[in-house]
Amino acid sequence: MKKAIVQFFIPSSEYQNPEYNQIGVNQELFEYSKISVKQYASKIGAEYLLIETPKINWIHPTFERFDLFYNNDWWERFTHVLYLDTDIIVWPDAPDIFETYPDTQSFKPVRDRIAERQTLQYHENRALGTCLEKFSAETLQSNRFNAGVFMLTKPAVDKMKSHLDYKVLVGDDNEMLIYAMLESEISVEKMDWKFNKKNGTGCYFGHASGQQKFRPNFKMLEKAKQVFIS
Repeated sequence: MKKAIVQFFIPSSEYQNPEYNQIGVNQELFEYSKISVKQYASKIGAEYLLIETPKINWIHPTFERFDLFYNNDWWERFTHVLYLDTDIIVWPDAPDIFETYPDTQSFKPVRDRIAERQTLQYHENRALGTCLEKFSAETLQSNRFNAGVFMLTKPAVDKMKSHLDYKVLVGDDNEMLIYAMLESEISVEKMDWKFNKKNGTGCYFGHASGQQKFRPNFKMLEKAKQVFIS
């Protein structure tokens, strides 16, 4: 198994919509994210790659992760690629995610307990006017995921990429990934929620979310400062 952990960090200033989806960057948080992910990759024997050169050049840097689907160079080098947002902190006791989920065929998002708890009406309303509108609320309730963490394999990419036309699909990049997963009918293996916990410290991967990550004494960042040496 040839495995990689990939993060993308590209300034938004040169893109069409720098304020897309109200995504902001906490530079200090990014630095600790990078440290934690590099240490984790070294611990589990994965290659760590930080991509800082744009390839997709569409609307906002968040779309650059779609390069994992459209660039075959990834799949000439690796059997598994773990994508992580740059506001993820990987805590030292996190197990080897590749060893835990070794299947070579499936697409692997993280189970979204928040989506599962939302009402059917919530999912129906949220899908209105997006590429997800064609799917039932029940389907979305059980299949939505946060795209800050996901693992790819070549068979998953081959099935999903033809359904991931970001220049045509309506919705945000996260919704497009959910659409491609559902429309392709790819085999899906949901990873443990501890690999993507909103503002989490008692988990494997903490994912800074919303405006909390910009507040003084943000709990997740403060813990990272104690755990990791910058």
